[in-house]
Amino acid sequence: MLFRSIIEGAGYGMLATDVGGQPRVRPMAFAVTDGLRLLSSTYRRSGKAGELAANPRVEVCFVDTRAHQLRIEGRANIGGGPAQKRELLALNPGVRRHFKDEFDPEFVLIEIVPVRARWMPPGFGEYREIPL
Repeated sequence: MLFRSIIEGAGYGMLATDVGGQPRVRPMAFAVTDGLRLLSSTYRRSGKAGELAANPRVEVCFVDTRAHQLRIEGRANIGGGPAQKRELLALNPGVRRHFKDEFDPEFVLIEIVPVRARWMPPGFGEYREIPL
C-alpha cells in the first residue's frame, strides 16, 4: 500500500503542531498500525506533549527515498495506556532505548488517527487524495 510504503521508506516524518497560530515542526519516527494509525512517543516533560494536549490537530509530512511525498492530517491522542504502549514497543523496539517499559511514568504515547491523506510523486504537481 502506498500509504505504508512512503512512511516506511521515509524513516522520519515531520510532525507539525500549532501553538497560538505559530507552527511548530519536528522530525519524529512513526510506526504504522494495521488500522493505519500512526504511533510514536515522547517524554511527559516535552513541549510537544503540552502542545498536543492543548490542540490535538496535527499534520505529518513524509518524503521517502524516491521523493514521494505523503501528508497526513489527523488528531493526536496522548492518553494511551499500557496496552497501546505495548503495541508501539512491539512495532518499534527502539523505543525501549528511551523508556524502560509501558509503565514508565515519562512515556507518553502519541497516536494519530488520520482524517485525510494526500500524496505526490516526485517533481512538481498537485497532491492526490488517498482514501482512508
